[in-house]
Amino acid sequence: MSVSGFHRHFKAVTNLSSLQYQKRVRLLQARTLMVANAKSVMAAVFEVGYESATQFSRDYAWVFGLPPGRDAGRILGNMKVVRGSSVGGLMEDRRFH
Repeated sequence: MSVSGFHRHFKAVTNLSSLQYQKRVRLLQARTLMVANAKSVMAAVFEVGYESATQFSRDYAWVFGLPPGRDAGRILGNMKVVRGSSVGGLMEDRRFH
C-alpha cells in the first residue's frame, strides 16, 4: 500500500488524519495522567511528548472544550459527586440531566 493510500484509508476509518489521531491519543493520555495519576498539567505536557505547554493547552481546549487544569478539576469533582451520592441523589443532580 502506498503512503497516500494508507493515509486515505486511515482517515476513512478514524475520520482523522494520522497526525490528528496521534494528537488525540496524546491528549487523552495526558488527561488520564492528570485525573487518574494526579499529575500536574506541566508534568503531563512533557510526559506525553509536547514541547510547548502553550500549544498543549490550546490543543487540549480545542478537543475537550476547557483548559487542562479546569477540565481535570471538573472530572475529579464529578467523580467525588458520584462516589458520595446514592443513585437517587444522582438523578436529582442537575449536572447529570
